[in-house]
Amino acid sequence: MNKLTLRLRLTFLTGCILVAITICLTIISINNVDNTFVQPNLTKKILDRELMDQENSLNKKNIDDHTFEENQNNGITAHIEVIEAQKQFNDQSIMWMITIIVVGIVTTYLIAGRALKPVSDLSRNVKSINEHNLSQRIENINTKDEIGDLAISYNKMLDRLEKSFMYQKNFAANAAHELKTPLTIIKAGIQVLKLDKSPTLEDYKENIHITEQSTQRLIQVVDDLLALASEQTEEFSNNIELKNLFETISDELHPLCVEKNTNIYLDICDENIIGNQTLLYRVFFNLIENAVKYNHNNGTVRVIARVNDDIITISISDTGIGIPKEVLPLIFEPFYRVDKSRTRQLGGSGLGLSIVKTIVEKHKGTISVKSTLNVGTTFEVNLPRK
Repeated sequence: MNKLTLRLRLTFLTGCILVAITICLTIISINNVDNTFVQPNLTKKILDRELMDQENSLNKKNIDDHTFEENQNNGITAHIEVIEAQKQFNDQSIMWMITIIVVGIVTTYLIAGRALKPVSDLSRNVKSINEHNLSQRIENINTKDEIGDLAISYNKMLDRLEKSFMYQKNFAANAAHELKTPLTIIKAGIQVLKLDKSPTLEDYKENIHITEQSTQRLIQVVDDLLALASEQTEEFSNNIELKNLFETISDELHPLCVEKNTNIYLDICDENIIGNQTLLYRVFFNLIENAVKYNHNNGTVRVIARVNDDIITISISDTGIGIPKEVLPLIFEPFYRVDKSRTRQLGGSGLGLSIVKTIVEKHKGTISVKSTLNVGTTFEVNLPRK
């Protein structure tokens, strides 16, 4: 009895209500019958008075003794019949009360079981679903009530869970791959040195250079993973001057622009925004750096910042290789690369745009992208001014 099922609880509560109502109705019925049989009792009293009067007048008028006794016996007989009728009615009422209670409780139990069958089916289906079969769905529950709505909502939740599990699984696999690649390169370099019986100084220097590059790549991946997974509450109280921010980024990317023979054009409004300067610097540095990296030689990058009511819109456009339309929704996912070979060649880890989106959303902003192959790409960031 430590744990009552919902069916038993509903039966118990309904039974209590049924018992209370039945007892009340029985008591009311018995009282009504008692009140109904008052009249015969009164008649008996009147008859007794009449008999007494007759008895008194007997001495005066010499009424026959046989008549007096007959009237008295008739009154007593009527009184006994009334009492017997009352007792019989009361007994029958109590018997009917008990019968109605028993039948009502049994009927309630059966009806509750039938009504709660979809709940039992739902519970059984839910218990059969675990992390190994998230593709399974709740079926055969077609009721047009709250149970049906619950089954639909649960299926939608399973869709989200399955998608989340797949995302986490792919994320872990990609992260392991990104970490394993530089470690494999380092290990291969060491094995080559071990195979060479007399490695030269140049061999050691080359191996150290490769190890340093791979280590730096490992550090970058780990830092990016930490930045992506960080739930730390940052300070968003810096007063950031947009012109100064983008001019600093442009100056820092000047060597890469010279290498790619690419020009950066700035058209920035005289506005300040409130946010985290370090994080926003990383956002726009990453976007502008990508615009330069994936641009054609002699290409251009245009950075435009405009104010629209309480929103500042920053667009970063390039004349580069572009992104296929079908993969645009995927570019903000961790480790996703449009061209893996080219990205690796340029030193990317596939986490940059994921981090960008995370930072923008932390600033209560939005980011979108438009692109045409071999024409160019435009990223648009919308941030609140305050």
